[in-house]
Amino acid sequence: MTTPGRLVAGRYRLQSQLGGGGMGTVWLARDELLGRQVALKQVLTPPGISAADADQQRQRALREGRIAARLSHPHAISVYDVALENGQPWLVMEYLPSRSLATVLAEDGVLRVDQVAQIGAQVADALAATHAAGIVHRDVKPANILIGEGGRVEGLVKITDFGISHASGDVTLTQTGQITGTPAFLAPEVAQGREMTEASDVFSLGATLYTCIEGAPPFGMEDNALAMLHRVASGHIVPPRRAGSLTEPLLGMLAADPADRPTMPEVRDELAKLAAGRDGDTTTVLLARTDLRSSAPGRERTAALPHGRSTPVAPVPAPPTRTHIPAPVSATAVGPAGPPPAGSAPDASPRELGRRRGRAAWLAAGLAATLLAGLIAFLLLDPMGDDGNGSTAQDSPAASSEPPPSTQPEPSLTQEADSPTAAEEGESGGAGAEATPEGDSVSAQDVNQAVQEFFRRIPRDLEGAYERTSPEFQSRFPYASFAGFWDDFERVDASNVQAEDGSTSAVVDLEYRWPDGTRQTERHLVTYVVSGDGELLLDGDENQGVISSRR
Repeated sequence: MTTPGRLVAGRYRLQSQLGGGGMGTVWLARDELLGRQVALKQVLTPPGISAADADQQRQRALREGRIAARLSHPHAISVYDVALENGQPWLVMEYLPSRSLATVLAEDGVLRVDQVAQIGAQVADALAATHAAGIVHRDVKPANILIGEGGRVEGLVKITDFGISHASGDVTLTQTGQITGTPAFLAPEVAQGREMTEASDVFSLGATLYTCIEGAPPFGMEDNALAMLHRVASGHIVPPRRAGSLTEPLLGMLAADPADRPTMPEVRDELAKLAAGRDGDTTTVLLARTDLRSSAPGRERTAALPHGRSTPVAPVPAPPTRTHIPAPVSATAVGPAGPPPAGSAPDASPRELGRRRGRAAWLAAGLAATLLAGLIAFLLLDPMGDDGNGSTAQDSPAASSEPPPSTQPEPSLTQEADSPTAAEEGESGGAGAEATPEGDSVSAQDVNQAVQEFFRRIPRDLEGAYERTSPEFQSRFPYASFAGFWDDFERVDASNVQAEDGSTSAVVDLEYRWPDGTRQTERHLVTYVVSGDGELLLDGDENQGVISSRR
C-alpha cells in the first residue's frame, strides 16, 4: 500500500501526494541518501489489464526516464533516476515548489503580454534543446509548465512531463491510430492522425501562450471530444484579440500548415526580443524570473471544465481545405481575427450575414457528427490540460478537487456561433423580452447613432458605455469582465456602419489601437434591442474578420 512514510527502493521516503493523472501518481519524497527533496512518479497499473499491457506501461515509464535523462536545461525539470520497487518503476525527478501555469491562470487570471513573452522565450529555449537532442515533447500545455514559488525558486519557469515524448530511433509505444496529448493544445496535423514533429511542439507552445493571454485555448473549449477534435483538425483558430505585439508571433506559431511555422529557436529569439524591449538584453530575458505578483489585480480568470481522465481517440480526417491565416470557428472572441468566412458576400445585408452564420454553424455541427460518429467516444476534457501527469507543482489535493472560481465568458461582447441573435429569436417566435418586431419603428440612422455613441465612450467612459447594453448582455458579461477587456485599448474607432431601416443589426468596422501603437481593423456584426423607453441597447457582437493590421 502506498502511504506517506513508505520507503521506495530503499532510498526515497514518501511525504505527501502532489497530484495524479493518466500515467500515475506524483509524490513529494525525501532522498535519504542525498538528503534532498524529490518528486516521485509512481507508475500505476490499472486493474484488469493484461500482462502484455502492463509490461508496455512499464516500458513506457522506463522510456520516459531514458528520454528525460538526456536533457539538462535550466528551464526543464530534470529526471534523476528510475527506481524499481517490486518490478514497478518510479521516476525520480527534480522537485520544484510551484504552481502549474494552468493553476496560475485559473486562480490569478490571464497574464500580461510581456510576462507571456518571457515565459514563452524560456520554455522555447528548453524545447529548442529538446529538439536538438532528437526529442519531440508531444504534450506542451499549461499544466506542464511550472512557475516556482518561494525562496530561491520564486518565478523560476520549467517545463515538465516528457511522458509521451518521442525520441528519434526509439520505439513508439502508443497504439496505431491513437492520439496522445491534450486535444485542446494539439496541432491540426496531429488531430488528423499525422506524425507529431518539432513543428507540432511549436503549435502547442503557441496554443499555450495564446491561452495565457486570451483565457481559453485557440480552438475554444469543448467537453465533447468529437467536436473538439473536429475544431482542431480544421486548423481554424479563434484569432487572438488581446495579444498586441504578440499577435503576429502567435499567428505564425499557430499556422495550420506545419511548414509555415517558425522553428523553436526562431520562436525563442523572437519572443526574447519582444520581452526585452527595444534596448533590452535577450540573454537576461532567458535567465530572468517571472514576477506573477506584478499582474494587474482583478484580471479575468480562465474558465475550466470538470476534471476527467482522457482516453485514446481516433484522428479526425483532414478537411478538404485549410487556411494558413485562420478564420474564427465561432463568435467567441472580439479583437484581432481571421478573414471573413469564405462565400460571404461583402455587400450582404446585416440580417442576411447573421442568418448565414447561424445556418453554417448548425450545418457544420451536423456534418461533423455524421462523418465522425463512431470514431471516438465522448470524454470529459480538462481544457487547461491540468491532469497531473508528472506535475511537480505543490498543489494541494483539496485545491484540485474544488472547482476554480467560475467566470463569465470572455468580455468580448459576443454570442455563441450557434445561438440565434435577438433579432432572429424574434423572427422565430423566441421569447425575447426586449426584442422589437422588424418594421419602420427602427431606422438605419437610429442604429448608426447607437453604434457611434457606444464606441465613442470606449475606453474613456466604460461605465457610460456599459449602461448602453441590454440586461441580457449584462447577465452574460458583468461590468468587471467588460471593463477588463476594453481597458486594454488606448482607443477604439467605429466607421463604415452599414444598417437597414427596420433592422436592429448593423455591420461596422472597428479599429483597435493599443498603447504600443499597434492597430487592427475588424468587421463586426452588432445587434441591438429596444428598451422599454425606446432606447437602443447593445445586445450582441459577432466578429466577422480582420480587415487590416499594422504595428
